[in-house]
Amino acid sequence: MKNVNIIMRKELYRVFSDKKLIFGLFILPAILVVGMFLLMAALASSLLADWEEHEPTVALYQAPESFMDYIQDYETSTGIYEIGSTIYHISDVMDDAELKVCKDQIYNGDLDLILSFPENFDSQVANYMGAESIPEIQTFYNPSEDYSDNAHRDILDQVLEKYRKVLLEQRVGDLESLTIFTIDETNEESVIQNDNKAQGKLLGSVVPYMVTILLFASAMNLGTDSFAGEKERGTMASLLMTPVKRSQIVYGKLFALMILSGLSALIYGGSMIFAMPLFYRTLGALTGQDLQFSAGQMVMLMVLIVTLVFLYVAAIALFSTFAKNMKEASTYVTPAYLIVTVVGMLSIFKGDDITLIQYLIPIFGPTIALKNIFTLDLTVGGFVLAMVSNLVVGAFFAWLTAKLFYKEKIMFNA
Repeated sequence: MKNVNIIMRKELYRVFSDKKLIFGLFILPAILVVGMFLLMAALASSLLADWEEHEPTVALYQAPESFMDYIQDYETSTGIYEIGSTIYHISDVMDDAELKVCKDQIYNGDLDLILSFPENFDSQVANYMGAESIPEIQTFYNPSEDYSDNAHRDILDQVLEKYRKVLLEQRVGDLESLTIFTIDETNEESVIQNDNKAQGKLLGSVVPYMVTILLFASAMNLGTDSFAGEKERGTMASLLMTPVKRSQIVYGKLFALMILSGLSALIYGGSMIFAMPLFYRTLGALTGQDLQFSAGQMVMLMVLIVTLVFLYVAAIALFSTFAKNMKEASTYVTPAYLIVTVVGMLSIFKGDDITLIQYLIPIFGPTIALKNIFTLDLTVGGFVLAMVSNLVVGAFFAWLTAKLFYKEKIMFNA
C-alpha cells in the first residue's frame, strides 16, 4: 500500500504543479457548465420574447362580408387587429395571381397565414337547407416556421371557432339549447402534474448527454498522458524497473486519476447544482410553474457523476496501455469516445419504458439514470444498479490494465 501511495502522490504532484492542467481540470469545467446553463436560459428567454414581439401577417382571400363585420371587433386601425395579446396585420388578396404570390411568401416565411373562403360563402351559409355541400374555409400555413404555426393555431382557436359559433347562433338562436355537455368550463384544476417532472423533461433530454461527453473529454487527456504519455517520455520504463509491483503502479496511477477526475466531476456537479436554479427560475418565469431541485436528486446526481468518472478513467487507462505514445493513445480512445457520444444521443430519444435490469448496461444505464433524475423517474433500485454498473465495469477495466502491465511486449512495445 505504501508503494501505491507513492505512485499516487507522484501523479498528483505532476498535475497540481502544472497551472494549465489545474485550469483545464478545475476551472474550465465550472465555466463551461455555468455558461451552458446561462446560455440555455438566455436562449429560452430570447425565443419567448421573439414570439411575443412578432406581429403575424394574415392574408384573406374572398373574405365574406359577415367575416369582415365579425373581425371589426378586433380592429385597432386600418389593417391592424389585436387578437388576444398579439397584434395581427390582416390584408386582402385580390385575385388568384396574388393568392399564388402569397403562397410563395408562406413557403419562404414572409407571410404567416392565408384564410381562403369559398365564393359566395355567406349565401351558402344562409341557404344551408338546400346546399349540396358544407362550405369549407381553407387555411395555408408553414408548420416549419414557428411564427406561421403559432398564427395558424391562434386564428383557429380565437377567431374562426368563435366566428363559427356566431354564425350558428344566427341560424338557430340560443346555442345553450343545443349544448349537450361542456368540457372543463369551470374546472380550474384540470391539469394535474408534477411541475419539476414536466420541466425536467427538457433538462433530462439534454444535460445527461452533455455531462457524459464533458466528463469523458476531461478524463481522456489525463488518462492518456498518465499511461501513454509516460511511455512516450521514457519515464514508464524507468518506473517499471523499480522494485515496485506493476499492479501497484497501475493502482497508484488509477487512484490518482480517480481523485483528479473525481474532483473535476464534483466541480461539474457543483456547478450544475449552482447553475440549474438559475435556469429553472428562467424556465419557471416562462411557464408559470414552480421548479425545484431536491437534495435527494443532488446526491444521486453527484454519486452517478463520480462513479461514471471512475468507469471512464479505467477504460481510458486500459486503451492507453496498448499505445506507444499520446497520438496512438488518442486513436485507441476515440472509438470509446464515439460510443459514449452515441449512447448519450440514444438516451435523448429513449422513452420512459426502461426496465430495471437495463440500468446495468454499461454507460447506457447510468446515462439513462442521469436523465431520469431530472424527470423524477429514477427509483432507488435503478440508482443502485446504475452505480454498481459503473463500479463493477470500472474495476474490471482496472484489473485488466494491471494484468497488461506484466506483458513486456505491451509495456516496452517490443
